[in-house]
Amino acid sequence: MRSASTQRAAINLEKAQTELTETEQRIKLQIESAKSDYQFAIEDYANKKENLGLAERIETKTKPNFEGIGSSFELRQAQTQLYTAQQELLQAMLDVINSKAALETVLNTPINN
Repeated sequence: MRSASTQRAAINLEKAQTELTETEQRIKLQIESAKSDYQFAIEDYANKKENLGLAERIETKTKPNFEGIGSSFELRQAQTQLYTAQQELLQAMLDVINSKAALETVLNTPINN
C-alpha cells in the first residue's frame, strides 16, 4: 500500500514538473512574441512616418501645378495619398501603444520608452 502511494506521489511530482516546464516555455514564448510585436510596431511606425513625409512633399509640390482638369486629378490623388498616409500613421501609433501594453502585461512591468 505504501509503495503504491509512493509511486503515485512520484508520478504526480513528475507530472507537476512537466507542467511547470511547459508553463515556463509558454511564458517565454509569449514574452518573445510580445517583444517581437512591439519591435515590429515601432519599426512600422517609423516607416509610416517617413511615408507621411513623402506624401506631404508630393502634395506640396503638386499644389502649385494646379491648372486644369489633369492637374486637378493629380492634386486630388496627392491629397488622397496624404490622407491615407495620415490614417496609416495614426493606426501605427495605436499599434505601438497596444503592443507596448501587451508586452507590459506579459512582463508585468511598465516599459519606459
